[in-house]
Amino acid sequence: MDRLQAMRVFVTVVDLGSQSAAADHLDLSRPVVSRYLAELEDWVGARLLHRTTRKLSLTAAGGETLPRCRQLLELCGDMQAASASRMTRPVACCA
Repeated sequence: MDRLQAMRVFVTVVDLGSQSAAADHLDLSRPVVSRYLAELEDWVGARLLHRTTRKLSLTAAGGETLPRCRQLLELCGDMQAASASRMTRPVACCA
């Protein structure tokens, strides 16, 4: 399982308020979004979302997990930006 992608899916579902909207936004199918959520819930060991046909809400565990996922995604983004910055800087050579 790609845990980073699962966290990204979870955060997007919460932000957009539905799995369908998240699937469209992330260019994934709805079953793939459901699978990522299920895999993240399995990894965390708790149900993260209350799902009904009309409403989606965070469980207590989801409320605790959401800010941690946001922090981890931000940290990963920072690491990728720092790595990209190092790759574009000229390297001095000795002759």
